Amino acid sequence: MFSPGGANAAELAIVIDDVGYHQIRGMRAIALPGPVTIAVLPHAPNTAYLVRQASRSGKDIIVHQPMQAHPSAHASRERRTLMLDMHEQEFARMTAAALDAVPGRIGLSNHTGSLLTAHRAPMQQLMTLLRQRDLFFLDSRTTAATVAWDVAREHGVPAVRRDVFLDHDPSPQAIHLAFERALQIARRKGRAVLIGHPYDISLDYLEARLADLPADIKLVTVAELALRQTQFSRPAMLAQPPRLASPHISPGP
Repeated sequence: MFSPGGANAAELAIVIDDVGYHQIRGMRAIALPGPVTIAVLPHAPNTAYLVRQASRSGKDIIVHQPMQAHPSAHASRERRTLMLDMHEQEFARMTAAALDAVPGRIGLSNHTGSLLTAHRAPMQQLMTLLRQRDLFFLDSRTTAATVAWDVAREHGVPAVRRDVFLDHDPSPQAIHLAFERALQIARRKGRAVLIGHPYDISLDYLEARLADLPADIKLVTVAELALRQTQFSRPAMLAQPPRLASPHISPGP
């Protein structure tokens, strides 16, 4: 049982994925109240501008790295997607380029990746690279077969998993039900991770809802949850105190 607003309040971490294409919606995501994490596509047209704005606003920033998905009628491949058949050197070069394209990033999550995240070898290489840079990993869980979170923990990388997609069905009723489900999970488990996208309908909902959260819900950064759940010391890159301030994706389990 969580006491309203107390030390035992249920914790909710919110991440906005796919930031980098649309400047206005990206700025709306950055302007959301509280410690909302901004996940940017590393090579999108407006990424550099939006990363600067997010940093100035005190938001945590993570790289939303494109990864290979299972083929489907509506799947589209993002630029510089990590692929299963890549040579290790190309995989490392492309990952490094993505990380270098996002100054101030403190973690990485997968964009799509229903195929790649189900294979241990590329996930082992990815976690080795993240560990070298003191970054955490957010498993977006675009497939029930993902091994990414398990591999992250095996490699000593702080990691956390997505619980709910806010807007897999981008309709008002579905978005509301998804948000309520995230609150229920947080109350039951003590914490939940909610991932949304910079759709106008999603941003409209979050702008209103985050201004009036229930008293027993505490908004936290996803980095806080990753570090606490894996029981690791805060890495050097995360040593500072926490800062306050899509249809193409499989819903996962």
